[in-house]
Amino acid sequence: MFKTIFVLAAIAATTPVLAQDSAQSFNGPFVGVQGGWQQDRQTLDVNNNGVTSSFSQNKSGFGYGGQIGYDFRLSPSVVLGTEVDLTGRTGTGRIGGGGFDIKQGRTIAATARLGFLVTPEGLLYARGGYANSRFTVSNGVMEDSHNRDGYQIGVGYEQQLQTNVSARLEYAYSDFGRTNIGSLAQNSGPTDTSVKYRRNAVTAGLNFRF
Repeated sequence: MFKTIFVLAAIAATTPVLAQDSAQSFNGPFVGVQGGWQQDRQTLDVNNNGVTSSFSQNKSGFGYGGQIGYDFRLSPSVVLGTEVDLTGRTGTGRIGGGGFDIKQGRTIAATARLGFLVTPEGLLYARGGYANSRFTVSNGVMEDSHNRDGYQIGVGYEQQLQTNVSARLEYAYSDFGRTNIGSLAQNSGPTDTSVKYRRNAVTAGLNFRF
């Protein structure tokens, strides 16, 4: 999937664009690539006979992926856009004291954004929408992989570099709620074990416009 995204981006970069000019920046379809810093924060809560213990970790890694979307110029200074992106992340984290390793898998997000042109080629925007991420939790003997639904919100700035190329810098926060992993708990009996997933990310990207 990632290879397909990069191939599409390369094609877009070399495709002649005849219809756009500076007055039509941020208007129409685009495909792009992105990469940057991603920090996943997990909080493990273990409830054993009414006594709750909490353990947390912040694990940073390199996030990477691609996006495809469409921008609508609602007025000379307002842009409404939609986007779907697919990302991955390097690294595995251990929750200290909890005895669990957590690996982040792919994330799919579908968001809308509203932006304002602060210059003819510069767009300041906010975005938000649905996100789904895959996590694998292991206790060294067994593992459990599950998909988590959540939401993503963010803010960013995008600059038109050429008629069909723009660059952006964005911060995004994601929350994937809490899931029960009691089947992996080392203690049997009345033990309730759950993990809460949150994420911060700062990424840079290139969009190639048609």
